[in-house]
Amino acid sequence: MKRAGVAGSPIAHSLSPTLHGAAYRSLGVDIEYGKYETTAAEIKPLLDRLDESWVGLSLTMPLKQVVIEHLDFVDGLAKTVGAVNTVCYQPANNLKVGFNTDVYGIAQAIREEGEISVPSAIILGARATASSALAACVELGVKDHLTLAARNHGGPGSAVAAASRMSLSPKLTKLDERLVPALPGTGLLISSLPAGIADTLAQQIDEQAPDLSGLMVLDVVYHPWPSELVRATQNRGARIVPGWAMLLHQAVSQVRLFTNRTPDVGVMREALLEELGRR
Repeated sequence: MKRAGVAGSPIAHSLSPTLHGAAYRSLGVDIEYGKYETTAAEIKPLLDRLDESWVGLSLTMPLKQVVIEHLDFVDGLAKTVGAVNTVCYQPANNLKVGFNTDVYGIAQAIREEGEISVPSAIILGARATASSALAACVELGVKDHLTLAARNHGGPGSAVAAASRMSLSPKLTKLDERLVPALPGTGLLISSLPAGIADTLAQQIDEQAPDLSGLMVLDVVYHPWPSELVRATQNRGARIVPGWAMLLHQAVSQVRLFTNRTPDVGVMREALLEELGRR
């Protein structure tokens, strides 16, 4: 039996085992997929323990950027974005290769919802997932009117640096009440923030009551659902892309990398929604 798993911290409530398990059963592939509580300091020892029984790892917070220095090769997209959420292990050469499937996951989740009304986007956050969101916007044809809204844009692994590598020049703004008037003229809002961080913005939307009928919103938070940001924007007319859709499609791409086969997206979606319904 081959092995794979998701690593990060905290990891107890990860839905990745549900998605990958459904995919491998559907494909008839014998891969055991587990959960590995792993801090930034523990990622190298975990990588060093990979042997011929492993196919790879899915990575979540706080590993997507710190893992890069411990890999043998990093795919071009992941290098440009500055974030790796997938490590494929090649035992014949003892190579650990990093990929980014978050970009595909974000873009595909948005494509499922339909066309973006205006070619402009606001991204909340300025770290690994925000960097992936920038690259997804480029794939969707939104690259000239981009805004990064965050409490702090600097520091290691900043999405500003990723934007520079992508030859993008997003507007930088603070995550405060002045952001709300810009939403009605924006086609896409992506929140890459952890649960609860965007609640203040949601309250400001409630207070200012803008017309958001032309806005599409993707909040990567899928628990609790709906997030306060989703509730507030949906109440003002926005179209919602569920955060679990991004999780689904990035996992589809991971399964392709681990097995060289395309899984049944419908089977994975059904398993994910059943599990979410139990939580």
